[in-house]
Amino acid sequence: MRMNITRNYKIIIAVLTIVLVSSFTITTGQNQSQVDKEAILAQHNYYRDQVGVPNLEWSDELAEYAQNWANKLARKCNMYHSSGEYGENIYWTSSTATEAEVVDYWASEEKYFNHRNRTYKKGSGLKSGHYSQVIWKETTHVGGAVADCKHGGQIWVCNYDPHGNVIGRKAY
Repeated sequence: MRMNITRNYKIIIAVLTIVLVSSFTITTGQNQSQVDKEAILAQHNYYRDQVGVPNLEWSDELAEYAQNWANKLARKCNMYHSSGEYGENIYWTSSTATEAEVVDYWASEEKYFNHRNRTYKKGSGLKSGHYSQVIWKETTHVGGAVADCKHGGQIWVCNYDPHGNVIGRKAY
């Protein structure tokens, strides 16, 4: 009888431990939404195919970097660049968005991009910098993330390696 009680307590303690760990994981990740990395890649590569540059590959390291930055921005729902070593595109919406909608938004700047003179110049990123980063030929990897803002909305971040938008270099 005593052995059964001890075994039952061990089972109860194991179950409580699992519940507490699960609760901690849910609480600490509450402002994170999952991204579909295949969808992010597909949409980036759709625009890259249009200009004849190689497809991007997914980077878990860049995705982690992007998630950390998105989480920081989402705390106050601010938008500003991380000033890190990677290229970076940021998107904010007051509701929710899909991976395709986010990349399409960045790519909508194509109308300001000069495909005849593709050399990146100081100030040229003001209107087409998100698009040029998406199609930047020397960029080989992308990682993306999304975080939910505290009072609604989402912040999306994609990071790129090597970064694009280098003054004096051609986008492709």
